[in-house]
Amino acid sequence: MTAMATRSSNGGLSPALLQELERRRPGLARHMARAVVSLVHWDHDGGAPPQREAIARACEAGLDLFLATAREARPATAQELRQVAQLGILQARGSQSVEPVLHAYRIAARVAWDAILAAWRNRPEASPEALVVTADYVFAALDEVAAEVTRTYLHAREQHMLRGTRARTRLIHALISDTFDSELAIQKQALGLSFPLANSYVALVVKSEDGVADLLAGLDLPPRSLADITDPVSLVVLLPAEGGQGGQGDWATSLVEGLRVHGASRVRAGLGGEHPGLRGISRSYLEAQQAVEVGRKLRPADVLHQYDEVAPYLILAQNPLVAERYVTHVLGRLISSDPKGQMMVTLEALLASPSLKQTAQELHLHRHTILYRLERLRELVGADLNDTDARQRLRLALDLRRIL
Repeated sequence: MTAMATRSSNGGLSPALLQELERRRPGLARHMARAVVSLVHWDHDGGAPPQREAIARACEAGLDLFLATAREARPATAQELRQVAQLGILQARGSQSVEPVLHAYRIAARVAWDAILAAWRNRPEASPEALVVTADYVFAALDEVAAEVTRTYLHAREQHMLRGTRARTRLIHALISDTFDSELAIQKQALGLSFPLANSYVALVVKSEDGVADLLAGLDLPPRSLADITDPVSLVVLLPAEGGQGGQGDWATSLVEGLRVHGASRVRAGLGGEHPGLRGISRSYLEAQQAVEVGRKLRPADVLHQYDEVAPYLILAQNPLVAERYVTHVLGRLISSDPKGQMMVTLEALLASPSLKQTAQELHLHRHTILYRLERLRELVGADLNDTDARQRLRLALDLRRIL
């Protein structure tokens, strides 16, 4: 939000644009709420989902905070962010996952961004450069709110766990939410459980659409590891990081593959990076959550997604305007000329297969059909698919298209 205030004072959002957004504010808030109610899937198994009124209030609060900070060229206060993040607290009290809440904020932000583009349509100040600056501004606001939602959710979950739950669970939630007073204090808390903590940990988040209640009991954890259920579909494992992350990645892959072999077919996992000290656990945990979300879109067949592997896509996706322009630049003609998506499927198969014969076999098509489509693709993408640089550009554009 500090960066947002700086951009505003330098003309990041023009006064005319702010005035137009304030005029549209009531209808825009209702539109954001309708989009969230229509598009977000709330899991009813873990408790009652947020009411429509709560969602509407959250959208109004987020929009009002954005307009207030932009109008006054200042960062949001901690109290304002907590008020906007109340939906995360409601979700935590209902034993729900935080993912639908973050999805809701992304949908609401996309509606707001569409409104900004509509407000700027045909205005002389709406240059491509100004649009890029404004996109940075808007999605920086989303990132700030999403981070605060996650923090308040985790803190509320920890407080919920304090009431009559196991001491080991309270320890894990304190570590992943970074709500302990000091590393010495959390070490003493762990020693009170006869569990000496390692110096640092890597977080693994395991997701299962079938629920994770039965997964925890069967885990064979490495020494000094911690594991617990954080919501009905999520299991977190903290793996000691002294030996380097390569070992954790191998163990995590074996774990998820083993779960799938034993019948938990709809399981995926994300592995965060290693960060110094016990304070670094919360960052690794958030990275593991991001790795699951982005990785399942990029590589749905993979069992484990590591943050360091998907990080470049996360960085690019933080500015959807730039990412969309890149996708349009590389694939625009193909997208507009291929309404049924047959050529796009063929392109993906050609990039993934070592030969035309294998591509034909995978798509159940004659080799001559693949040859015809190959020539047509060369025309539509303006590149030779045998060229290494062209293949890299196409793969990047296809991946970005999946996560936008």
